[in-house]
Parts: sequence; structure tokens; C-alpha cells
Amino acid sequence: MRIALFTDTYAPQVNGVARTLQRLLRHCSAAGHEVALVTPQVSPDVEDAAAMHIQLPALPLPFYPELSLARLLDGASARRIRAFAPDVIHCATEFTVGWSGAILAAQAQVPLLTSYHTNFAQYVGAYGFAALENAAWTYLRRFHNRAALTLCPSQATLERLREAGFRGPLRIWSRGVEANRFTPARRTAEARAALAPGYDNILLYVGRLAPEKRVDVLLEAFAQARAHLSSTALVLVGHGPAADALEEQASPDVIFAGYRSGDALADAYAAADAFVFPSDTETFGNVVLEAAASGLPVLTVDAGGVTETVVANETGLLVPPRDASALAAAMVELISSPELRVRLGAEGRRRAENCSWTRILEGVIESYRTLVDERVSRRAA
Repeated sequence: MRIALFTDTYAPQVNGVARTLQRLLRHCSAAGHEVALVTPQVSPDVEDAAAMHIQLPALPLPFYPELSLARLLDGASARRIRAFAPDVIHCATEFTVGWSGAILAAQAQVPLLTSYHTNFAQYVGAYGFAALENAAWTYLRRFHNRAALTLCPSQATLERLREAGFRGPLRIWSRGVEANRFTPARRTAEARAALAPGYDNILLYVGRLAPEKRVDVLLEAFAQARAHLSSTALVLVGHGPAADALEEQASPDVIFAGYRSGDALADAYAAADAFVFPSDTETFGNVVLEAAASGLPVLTVDAGGVTETVVANETGLLVPPRDASALAAAMVELISSPELRVRLGAEGRRRAENCSWTRILEGVIESYRTLVDERVSRRAA
């Protein structure tokens, strides 16, 4: 097949959507499919396996500088995509690049598949614009209801989209994990000492330092828990627009470790004793699955897509969203009970080993193939 993939975020940007789409592109190419990739200007030497990569001029979003807003597809670029003759167009995001693909799909009468990755309607509330949440849902419906099929990461997200008025077919595109990279076998005394020098216990958070991730709630909870914990560090891996404010809020024993990726990230997971993730806006939560694969018990909230990875009292602990006191009590419970940590972490690892990226990405290709076959059938009718 020939696939045109339109996305407003891509490597080297550091987020779950960009990483997942790069993995999808490489899998499609390895399977013998050709992919034309359209992104904002990201890097002149970004590594990818695309047959064609169109990078559109873009400016960073002022409230979210890790992402860029690109111009719409120009005539010359549109002609290049038409000449590529895609069998299916996949619009992975809902901003200008995504809209360019959706418009081109309608004009060229090519099957359109969209994917829903991020709860932007919830994000606007986290950034102080709660009054715009309904408008955000209207915008998202308008975009995704144009598609012949929309993929989303979890059953919880699928049900939320149905409630929000998404009319078209919805299908789950879950996430996988590199269980050979994210593994407890990487745990060493040297890695622990490098991550949190001088501490006996390590709580780990991985993700953007941004309002929608509720890291402020995590810091409040850790401040409450510190009185009941001895020699325990909270390590935050990641960066983002709230980093400076969070550093001002942080109590002692909080370590801001910055971005990590690849083996350095895997080493950080393996070096920790438990993973703490307070976000209630996740459609899936890739980092939660990475933590589980690394043998960590996961403490997170009972909301959104993370609940499909974390089973209460089997692979981790669940607490109510935005409840710092409940989060603090659960931190103390995990650190105080090595036996509990071992039991939850071992079961999380066992389940994560079954989350194969190959199987999951083949499911996306099968979705492409279904749309192409439906188009052929309609033309033959």
C-alpha cells in the first residue's frame, strides 16, 4: 500500500504521539509499504523511513513550545502527494497539518483515517480555559467525523468519544512496549546511585512537566508523605512549560532529572522502586506501560486510559484524581512494603511482556487495508 501520514508532531519532538508515529512509519516501511510523511519543519536530518517527507514551515505554539503550528499544505506540496497516489490518508493530529491531509483526502477522494491521541478538550481546562472545553469538543468532532474510521488508544477513550458525539466508526489502537529494553534486568546499584545519589528509595515520574499532567498534585502529595518516608527521593524525568514553577514548589528530596530517552530512560525506570503518575488526562499513558515492563509497581489515578494498564492491587495502586492526600498515603504504603512492591511489579512485568508492538502495528495496517478494500468494493458496485 501507499500511505500518506499527516501529523503535527514528529521526532525529534519528545512525546508519546511522535514516538508512536515514528514507530508506525518504520514498521510500515519494513513491511513493504510506502509512506509519504507530512510534518511541521522538525529537523533537516531527522531519521525516518519515509519514501517522501514534506516538512512545512512552522512556528512554536506560545503556550506549548514543544509543538509547532505549521502552515497549511501549499499547492506544490499537494501536487507531490497527489503524484505519490496514496491508497489511504492517515491524519494523526487535529491541527493545521492534520487538516491539510483531511482536505486533500476529500478533494482526491482517498479514504481518510484519523487517530485520536490527546485529550485536548481536557487540556484547555488545565491551562485555565475551562470555558472553552465545549468549543474544543466541537472542533474535535468536526475534524474526526470526516473520517471513514477513527483509531483511539483505549476503551475508556472510545467510550468518552462516543459520549462527546463522535459519529463515525471507532476502533482501538492500543500501545506496545519494548520489553527487551524496558526490563528490570537493567537495575544496577550504579544506575540507582546515578539517578538519586545517597537515597535508599526512589519514586519516579516520567512525562512532560505541564499543567495537564497534574505534577503539582504529585509534589503536594510528596511533601505530605516525606514525614513518613526515610531516605526517599522523588525523581522527575522530563521537562515542559511548568518546569520553573514546579521547581519553586518542590520540597527537598525532589530531583529534576530532565529529558531522557532510549537506554538512559530505560535505566531510570529500572533504577526506581515505584512509578508515580498523577495525570487524569491520559488516553493511554505510554510511560505507565514502560514502567510496568521495567518491573515497577505503578501508582496512578483511577481515570482515563491508564486504568487499562494498571489493575488495582494486582499491578499497582489506583487513587482518586487530584487527591494529594490519597496519593501521599499510597506512596507511603508502597515504600513501606517491599513485598507489595515486588508482587505488583512482577505481575505488571508479566502482563507487559504480552504487549507486542508488532501485533499492535499490524492492526493499524489492517485498518488501512479495510478502508482500501471498501473503496475498491464501492467502485466496483
